[in-house]
Amino acid sequence: MSSHEVARAIQESLGPYIRPREEASHIRRVLASYLDSCLEDVSATGPLALVEPTKPASSAASRSLHREYIEALNANLKARKDYGASYQENASATRVEGLAVALPKLDHLKEHLATISLQKKQERLQAVEKHLVLLKQKPAASPDFLDPEEIFGDSRPLPDVPRDVVTALTINNAPSATHLKELIDQLEKHVLRTKLLLKREEQLLEQVKSRSSATQGTITDSAKLEALDTARNELIKWIETELGKAGDGGGSEDGEHENHRASGTARLDEQLAGIKEKYTRYLEARKALLQLVSQQATPIIKPRTQDKTVQPTSTSTPNPPANFLSPYLEQLLSVAHEQKGLIAQKSHLNTIIAKQLRENCHALDRLAEESQLIPAHPAPGTTRHKPAAPAFSDALRASETLDASSRVKPWVFAADSAKIATLEVVAEKIEEGQLAIEGSMRTISEIDQLLKPHASGQGEEGGNSEGGGEGDSVEDIWLAESRPSGKSTSAQNIAGKGAGSRSAGDVWDMLDGNLGLLRVDLDPP
Repeated sequence: MSSHEVARAIQESLGPYIRPREEASHIRRVLASYLDSCLEDVSATGPLALVEPTKPASSAASRSLHREYIEALNANLKARKDYGASYQENASATRVEGLAVALPKLDHLKEHLATISLQKKQERLQAVEKHLVLLKQKPAASPDFLDPEEIFGDSRPLPDVPRDVVTALTINNAPSATHLKELIDQLEKHVLRTKLLLKREEQLLEQVKSRSSATQGTITDSAKLEALDTARNELIKWIETELGKAGDGGGSEDGEHENHRASGTARLDEQLAGIKEKYTRYLEARKALLQLVSQQATPIIKPRTQDKTVQPTSTSTPNPPANFLSPYLEQLLSVAHEQKGLIAQKSHLNTIIAKQLRENCHALDRLAEESQLIPAHPAPGTTRHKPAAPAFSDALRASETLDASSRVKPWVFAADSAKIATLEVVAEKIEEGQLAIEGSMRTISEIDQLLKPHASGQGEEGGNSEGGGEGDSVEDIWLAESRPSGKSTSAQNIAGKGAGSRSAGDVWDMLDGNLGLLRVDLDPP
């Protein structure tokens, strides 16, 4: 409802009680005259309904009903005054009693709350004490319950863990930053040690050169030969020890991986073949060196002079075999140092590469465990059933033999499978969309077929207007025979107006009925 309607409803409800100003003043005058007649010529000094309770009305000058009213009014005032006094007395008494009773009630409430909290605390402590007693009664509370000597007293001692496994575990568990720092420290130590050795060898070489230059004339050939033999023997021993270490390392490697790594055996065979070739070359060089040392000095024949004087052939003094090796000592020492440096560098590079491969394999394994793509699209070679747990050494060797490429293959296969699955889903959705489009096109064609007769009917109507006129005339003749003559012309006019007023493209044209003619038939003559 609007505000005007609400105001109108309120005015209608208050209409019987609202009077015009003139009518209201007239009613007041009538009532005043009536009251004056009731008071019997005594003017009312004030309204009787507004009597003050402290000033009772005097009834000396009043008579009859007015006097009775004043007496009842005074009695009412007295009763009200007595009631007020008694009410105040009772209110003050109840207020004092309430204050006196409220204080003990508050103290009692506080005591009750404190008692409840102490009871709860006591219950908790009792529960704790009870459970402690129960725990002390159990055998696990005894001090010897977890003593390893008593637990493993009757069991067999565990076998010692291989040193290689312990070192591998410590290397794997060590943080990468600390391990890198240790490697840097070790490299610095190696560099410093190499520099010190180089300086020492340079000093020794200078001392040897000074001694050789100082005592070159005093050293005998036998001493030189003995020194060369000693150097040769030391060099041979060192090369044999290095070859033995390499052979032992290859043999141990072959023994460890002969059942688990076919490619490792081939690699070891190649290394052994290379070592054998080096050893054969060393033997050939050694034989050549010995032959060179054992050779005798050939006499030097001087050419004849121009006067063709026959000079006696003078044989040069045979040089000792040590003279042939003295120019090559420095080169042999440099070659030995280079070989040592190459061996150390090779071992260092192998260690770094193995560590990097191990870290990459661990990272790939961790990602494969956390991945949801690989379990959803497993490789065809993997088995679904979990195999039995292998031995610790076998698992360690298997983890070492697997390279990064074998760990990356499941990721590649899973990515390809996910791509193919996504393409299949997209193709299915496209087919569904095409089917929906075909269904909508079929529906549109059906709607078009429903509307096509109307369109063809309009075309025929425009082309064959004469035939339509003849049909209408025949229909009008039959209608004229069936109804009075006075209404025929009006019906034809109404039908013509209806056909002209209807739009050409309206859907209701398909009905093709003469509703106007039927309406004319229903009209009374």
